[in-house]
Amino acid sequence: MVDAFPPAVRFSGISLSYNVAYAVFGGLTPVFVSLMLKWNPSAPELYVSALCVIGALTRLALPRTSDATGK
Repeated sequence: MVDAFPPAVRFSGISLSYNVAYAVFGGLTPVFVSLMLKWNPSAPELYVSALCVIGALTRLALPRTSDATGK
């Protein structure tokens, strides 16, 4: 993620993206899981499992880099 931003704005770029993701997922997770509980009592487990699968698939889709320069 460090390579996604130029050095002049690297800290701000990473901080902004982290905090936006934290606000969206951290804020909406309780609401979303509460709504899912109406249909399925295993909603928290299913939600965490789905996020794990999405994270694993995302990692597999990312290109590998051989060194710190990304080349």
